[in-house]
Amino acid sequence: MSALSTEILFEKFQIIEVLKKDEHAAVFLANHIYLNKKIILKVLNTQKIHDPSLVDRFKREAKILAKLDHPNIIKVLDFGLSKEFFYISFEYIEGESLRNVFKTKTLTQEQKEHLMIQLLKGLDYAHANQIIHRDIKPENIFIDKNLNVKLGDFGLALSAEDNYVTNPYSIVGTPSYMSPEQIRGSKLTAQSDLFSLGVVLTELFTGQNPFLKENVSLTLNEINSYDETSLEGKLLDIPENIKEILLALLKKNINQRYESAGEILEELNIQVDQPTIVVNNIDAEGRKSKLAWIFLAVIAIVIIGIVVIPIINEQKQNSASPLGKDSTQLNNDSANQSNDTRLQNNLTKDRVDLKNLTKPLVDNSKKDSSQNQNATQQKEAPNQNKSLGLGGLFIDSQPWVDIYINGQKSETTPLRAPIRLQAGTYTLRVVNPDYPPYPPQIVNVIADSVTRLNFDLNKIVGFININTNPWGEVYINNEKKGPTPLRLIKVDPGLIHVVVKKTNYKDVDTFYNVRARDTLRLNFNLKIK
Repeated sequence: MSALSTEILFEKFQIIEVLKKDEHAAVFLANHIYLNKKIILKVLNTQKIHDPSLVDRFKREAKILAKLDHPNIIKVLDFGLSKEFFYISFEYIEGESLRNVFKTKTLTQEQKEHLMIQLLKGLDYAHANQIIHRDIKPENIFIDKNLNVKLGDFGLALSAEDNYVTNPYSIVGTPSYMSPEQIRGSKLTAQSDLFSLGVVLTELFTGQNPFLKENVSLTLNEINSYDETSLEGKLLDIPENIKEILLALLKKNINQRYESAGEILEELNIQVDQPTIVVNNIDAEGRKSKLAWIFLAVIAIVIIGIVVIPIINEQKQNSASPLGKDSTQLNNDSANQSNDTRLQNNLTKDRVDLKNLTKPLVDNSKKDSSQNQNATQQKEAPNQNKSLGLGGLFIDSQPWVDIYINGQKSETTPLRAPIRLQAGTYTLRVVNPDYPPYPPQIVNVIADSVTRLNFDLNKIVGFININTNPWGEVYINNEKKGPTPLRLIKVDPGLIHVVVKKTNYKDVDTFYNVRARDTLRLNFNLKIK
């Protein structure tokens, strides 16, 4: 690949280090000039590839990863074709593969479960998007210094558009992590990935791959013919609930396995969208020592708070006032009365009256739009009259939105007063034509109460800043956006096509994957033709 042995590749990647290289492909650690961040760059010379399936695999990985947006799946930043070279740039993870973790680290039980939960979440998200990985193994799982997991290498993955049946005369995957049906070339489903995950997790918890033998033939034969009951003897030293999960994942009969990774998370009482707690990678003894010091520090602080500080305060108060404690008590009573007055004023200020209702309504505190479905209403005191059966709905939004209730347009923000509704359950949609559709919300309206909801549509889009030298005309997804510099162009999440044109200069033509809440800052130096 002598053609690639330059400092700058494809006019936007500054090579830092060559990680892997052969006659037709290379992997680099590079600086993405336009994004100003470290990335992993994969490059394929399409003219030197004798097997066209490798080119297809390369392109498949880029397209599949561009569809996936999850914290436990590696992020593709952009990809493209430059002459005979196809390239993909990925986010750079400062860490190592799970395989290397197995070799160099000693993990606690808590840390192992932490990794397992993240793998289940990432795989569940991929499967929900109709993606089957087909090559789950420690080498394709990346771990950073805080034990955050990224599932990578989707080069063998199949999407809903692909044929899910493997060529029976070829082995696709890594033998010691393949499912029985994968070896036979049968139809693959999400449960095939779950079997491979079961092998990885068994290795995580026990330190051994249960099927690995001296060579590929013996390994494949072991997977096809192993005795399921013999696995129990290899799982004696792990918690019972984890053992049951592993045994179910490694069932030879696909119908006896879990149907989804989400089912396992549910069994573990883990919400799919619940963030996993970061567990620092320290050894068990180090954890005990650290916790002991923290415990002693907390005890010391409590003692100071209970014993020392009150004595100091009492001495200060007695010396500051000729009346001593009596003066302090009067001051406290006055402060409490003042606080009560302010609290009453705030309650009066926050109280909302619905038009034509005889009783005031208690206004609920604002809820973030992601929690709208579970919003809790604050009710009035039991002695108030609730016979009218009317409640209110007040919506704040950034920017403005049309409000649809049960499919009918009701109001447009900003609202001057709550929308009056009969108590009950409603389907709520908020719409701004310049933004992607916001997911419908289920809202409960309670009699004599106002539910206040907040929507920020800027959280469901991405943004791009583009600067060029000299100026140029920008097109995004074939739509002209105007001359540079352009500030905060709003784009729908996903793969976007960026083109910059200027007479007598070479076009900039590239792709980027933009995710919700991302702000992509691009700088291009246009080159004369």
